[in-house]
Amino acid sequence: MNRYVLTLGAIFCTILSWSQQDPQVTLYLRNPVQYNPAHAGLDGTLRATAITRIQWTGWEGAPRSQFFSAHAPAWREQVGLGISMMNDVSGVRVQREVMGQASYRLPELWRGIRASAGLSLGFESAGFDFQRLDMTHADDPIANQPFNQTWFAAGFGMLVHSDAWYISLALPQLMERQLGQFQPQGSSKRHRYISGGYTYEANAFVSLRGAALWKWAVDAPMAWDVNVECWLYDVLSLGVFARINEGAGVQATYLVNGGLRVHYGVDFPTNGLMHRSFGSHEIGVAWDYGQRSVHYVSPRHF
Repeated sequence: MNRYVLTLGAIFCTILSWSQQDPQVTLYLRNPVQYNPAHAGLDGTLRATAITRIQWTGWEGAPRSQFFSAHAPAWREQVGLGISMMNDVSGVRVQREVMGQASYRLPELWRGIRASAGLSLGFESAGFDFQRLDMTHADDPIANQPFNQTWFAAGFGMLVHSDAWYISLALPQLMERQLGQFQPQGSSKRHRYISGGYTYEANAFVSLRGAALWKWAVDAPMAWDVNVECWLYDVLSLGVFARINEGAGVQATYLVNGGLRVHYGVDFPTNGLMHRSFGSHEIGVAWDYGQRSVHYVSPRHF
């Protein structure tokens, strides 16, 4: 049995035995509205972000993910509106998502500390077609019937921050559901995201930032991401990160001009995939349109 069938067979078993997992993203700090709608409009401008992830290069059928989001402040600078889209393909499995976000910013709580809450509504879909594989049991009804299902989705998030730090809590999927029309072929589980970060201003030109993200879903291992970055002139950032018990890598951001940023991140597995993978790569582009309002106090670099 060749490597392609082995890899996709493992993905097949994962779908049948465990919960539907959200795609992991190294550049999550560059696109936080993807998992927490409370970030919508927080930047004070219209911000559009696109990120593509190529995971486990060197493996046939390995995950490939694309993300897009756009959000901006709206009514009386207290409401933010946005949209996010996701496409994730792993072998013969496909997961897609289109969500609209709305956030509300509370007045200043105390000494520059602010809070916002957000809600996301939209649709998710999941599907697979195992007819494209070389199956050992060709009479398996699951293998002979391509599956695709779309359902209504909703998410919620909260954010508390000052100009230098933030704490975030998000549940991108409020509802859980079984995947399958006649018998369960997997499940979509509720994910919990908790993240936080702090920026230290070393001087007028150098800033150091630390951030961490914790993700957990029922019947799936917990994921911890830890990031440390150095910003130079608010134009260039270089950093390292680690995904506990899974991988580590580097990432960078460069401000091309007043509104255009480019992002790059690469992580290498530290588990059993180390000797067969050339790393997972992410490339992103972000564009800001419009002048940032002086009324907005957003946590820097988040």
